[in-house]
Amino acid sequence: MNTFLKPKYWPVWFIVGFGRLYTRLPYKTQMKTAVVIGKMLKPFLKRRRDITIINLRIAFPEKNEKELKELVSKSFDSAYMAAAETLIAWFMPAKEFNKIKFEIENKEVFDRIHNDPDKALLFLGFHFHCLEIAGRYVGSQYKPFTLVYQKHNNELMEQVVTSSRKKNITECYERTNLLPIIRSLKKKITLWYAPDQDFEGLHSTFVPFFDKACSTLVVTPWLVKNTDAVVVPIYYTRNEDLSGYKIIVSDPIENFPTDEVEGARYTNEILEGFIRKNPEQYLWQHRRYKTRPEGEEFIY
Repeated sequence: MNTFLKPKYWPVWFIVGFGRLYTRLPYKTQMKTAVVIGKMLKPFLKRRRDITIINLRIAFPEKNEKELKELVSKSFDSAYMAAAETLIAWFMPAKEFNKIKFEIENKEVFDRIHNDPDKALLFLGFHFHCLEIAGRYVGSQYKPFTLVYQKHNNELMEQVVTSSRKKNITECYERTNLLPIIRSLKKKITLWYAPDQDFEGLHSTFVPFFDKACSTLVVTPWLVKNTDAVVVPIYYTRNEDLSGYKIIVSDPIENFPTDEVEGARYTNEILEGFIRKNPEQYLWQHRRYKTRPEGEEFIY
């Protein structure tokens, strides 16, 4: 414990303390306040804003500058609310969390496969802004339920995040540790996996994402090939009026491609379809096109 009193951990302790206090506020107050605070921090977010603009220009070349500027503004408002949602997912007491409205569309598909002892359910999720809060809700409703995540470099932050998630999630698997993930799926335990991150070529191939070559993880087809998991894409969105969330469960994908390139290509096609429904709620703030094919210039 004394180790975590070092100065490098102080920002994490601030997040913990602030999060526990902030999540006592009414839900809508939290969301609106997050946008106000975010706009105040705008001068410090120039780098993320530049990244977002580049990404959106690639994805939506048909938009003029006025339309692009409006989409960037909406995207950051959504990202500010995502910060509040993350605190809610980690720190809000269950009694208050249960007051937030969640609607699962196509719930019967989820129930049928999750409860089938002969099938492993692989939820193909993506990094939409409300991922954390949607994950807490689904994990609280369905057991056993596992997920794959990126380990934090800060040891205290890692402990805070994993312990918070495990209050509702059965197990959290670090993304580079594939063996326990395989074992879990073979035991027919539901897994939530979001493959839309650039990990500098590790377990990745280049396939189009909005018509531009994008380093895309090939883990999904690899998992399907080795576990016979049933792939079900899942999409989650925040209601514009802040009345709650919708979690849309797609129909199972028959014969998901087990070829690495085709599987990665298909994954990006699914993601593009989801993004077009609510483009401002996707995580454009990360460098999705960071890794480039040999000979191409760095775009950020």
